[in-house]
Formats: sequence, structure tokens, C-alpha cells
Amino acid sequence: MLCGRLPSHARQRGRGEAVSAHFAETSSKITGYLIGAVKRVVPASAQPGANRLFDKTTNGVERALGWREDLTPPLRIRLHIGPFADPRLYRLAGDANVEGFRDLAGLRPGSSFLDIACGCGRVARALTSYLGPGATYEGFDTAVKPVAWAQSVITAKFPSFHFRTADTFNKRYNPQGKTGASELIFPYEDGTFDFAFAGSLYTHMVPDEVANFVAETKRVLKPGGKTLATFCLLNERTLPLVDAGKTMPRLVYRYGDCRVRTEKDPAHFIAHPESWVRDLYAKVGLRIVEPIERGTWAESTPESKALEKYHLGGSPSKSASQDAVIAVKA
Repeated sequence: MLCGRLPSHARQRGRGEAVSAHFAETSSKITGYLIGAVKRVVPASAQPGANRLFDKTTNGVERALGWREDLTPPLRIRLHIGPFADPRLYRLAGDANVEGFRDLAGLRPGSSFLDIACGCGRVARALTSYLGPGATYEGFDTAVKPVAWAQSVITAKFPSFHFRTADTFNKRYNPQGKTGASELIFPYEDGTFDFAFAGSLYTHMVPDEVANFVAETKRVLKPGGKTLATFCLLNERTLPLVDAGKTMPRLVYRYGDCRVRTEKDPAHFIAHPESWVRDLYAKVGLRIVEPIERGTWAESTPESKALEKYHLGGSPSKSASQDAVIAVKA
């Protein structure tokens, strides 16, 4: 491991930022649609073979273009977690996250790190170059396939990086899940971690689910441990912009005191009242580090624009970063 060093992608930001945002978003949507269409026509018994052929083909194309890297998952897996048709964007986003952990929250190379909703290890890949000897990484997610890929590839090369699934219900990723997110007990002992990250997670959870995950995060942190989580926070400045339809995404429906993208599925995207989030953190014993880092999802200011380089929440191919709440366990 290159202890304490950021990956080359983060140190060479100009090259990564040259990736076309419009192309990344559009190509990801088209590719995702095609994959979904193929799944609908290919019999279930033939899908494993079709997946292997698809992965081999797309990996070959990326290798020919000079875009492949061992710790970058195949296209089919990447699209489970975001608009990452371009593997360079996938790597850029993870590298930028780790840069943000260091710059905004003081993540140290020797930390024990918890990645809540880790997906296929986008952040883990970047942390393999930053965390040093003695550090540990644990990630969990409800999506089985991305976790299985991370276990087979990242853990195989970096034994101190561990991934596991949590059998929680999720309409998109685990519709057969047996446990609600409001009831999940994180599979770790009290006081295990120095740092916990939840990126673009609470914008897909209703309040009782968020409340449980924040309380569980506090439980598994060591005294003095830090958490960085992203939200879209409703306050006196952002709420009028939400109601005027000027945010990204547009949140035009009410869900209690929250605002949501669609009435049929509130967790598709949801913004929470800042006052409620502050009260929740105080109740469970997490002290918010002031000021909260404001994203560009609602308004663009010099301060919020500065946060964009860390790709904390939102689509990495759009200028719509979420608010970053950093807190310390008392």
C-alpha cells in the first residue's frame, strides 16, 4: 500500500475532469436500458452465461481503449451503483471521495473505516492506496452482486478489506430482503471504527430508516470517531428553491416534512429537514462539526462549488453535490 498517498487519478484531476459529463450520463442510461432489455428476453437459466459473455466483451473493449484496471468492476456491475459507463469516471469519483475524507474530515491512513452501502467497492478501491499497514476496511450493502464482485477481486488482493451483504429490503437492489432498514443492526461490535461514510444513502431512505442507520453508526464508532454522511437538507434557504422546482433533482411532492421526487416511491430520492437531522444527531450522541458543508443540489455558491470536486453524493457526472454532514462521537 502507498500509505497516505492519494491515487494518481486524484492527483491528476485535470485529466479526469476532461471526461464529458453529458456523454457519461447519456451513455450510462442507454447501456442500462440495453442491459435491462436483454435480461427481459434471455431465459433465467441462460443469464449467467450471458453475463459472462457481456463482461468479457465490455472488459475487452475497455482494455483496448486503455481504460481497464484490475480493481474496476465490469460495466454491468458498475451500473448497479451509478452512471458509470465510463470506468475513468468511476475511478475519479472514488478518488475524489477519499480526497474529501482527508481534507474535510481528517481521515488518517491508520484508520479503521466503515463504508455503509459500499456497493462494488468504489471507495474501497481508492482507499487501497491511502490506508496504511494496520488500517482496516469494512463495507456492507444490500446488493448481492456488487458485494460478491468486491469480495472476489478486492479482498483477494487486499485481505484487510472485507465486504458483506445485509439482507435488508430494497425495492431496487434486494426486493426479497427480510429486514427493514429501520430495524437493521449493523454486523459489527460497539466501538469498532474510527471513520464511517454514508454517501448518497440517506437521500434514498425515509426518516425512520435514517434514524436507525445514524444511531447504528454512532454505536459502532469509537469514542472520538468521525462520520461523514451526505444529505439534501431542507432549511430556510433551500426549501423555497425546492418548492420553486429549481433543485437537482426536482422534489415536487411532500412526504411529511420531507420532499420527494415521486409519490409512489418516496425513497427514490428524498430531502430531509435540517432541523430534524440536527435533532437526530444530538439525540444519538453525535456532535455535528460546524459549519455543515453545503452542496450545489439546491443553489450554487463559491463555497458549494468548492465542494463539488469531492463528488460527495449525487451523480458524479452532474454538478449537483449533496450537503456533507461531518460529526464526531462524544
